[in-house]
Amino acid sequence: MLTALRQILHRFKRDDDGAVLVEMTLVTPFVLLLSAGVFEFGNILNTRMLLDAGVKDAARYMARCSSDWNTCSGYATNLAVNGAITGGSARVTGWTTGQISITPAVSTPAIDPATGTELYLSSTANVVVVEVSTSYPYAGVGLWSYLGFGQLTLTVAHRERVFGW
Repeated sequence: MLTALRQILHRFKRDDDGAVLVEMTLVTPFVLLLSAGVFEFGNILNTRMLLDAGVKDAARYMARCSSDWNTCSGYATNLAVNGAITGGSARVTGWTTGQISITPAVSTPAIDPATGTELYLSSTANVVVVEVSTSYPYAGVGLWSYLGFGQLTLTVAHRERVFGW
């Protein structure tokens, strides 16, 4: 009986017909997880870039708007979210104008007092800037939460020197 068992094991050791199937069975879950991670990270990065573009557009608009604050901020929030002052289509699904925060013009030193770095080119000691920011809860395709990382919130802000008003 021991001899028969040795013959079976020896024959099994030489036979490699199913080796590729076993290797693919072991490797496939890791490759799929890695691919899904790459796609999810790409989606997060794309969403972040769209949010950044919207916030920058809104800050530039606010910096150059010559109307009153309420009119300009309404147009700027719509510009950030929809890519147009009125109408337009959403840049990011689920991003609303209520998630945009526009901080009124603030007098900011043109030169950083701590480091002496010139922040804004100006003939005066202070410049007026407007800041537009947003926080967006990223929903994604679910891999991020499936891996146990919890809710991801993308936060973007941009400051622009005011030329209008």
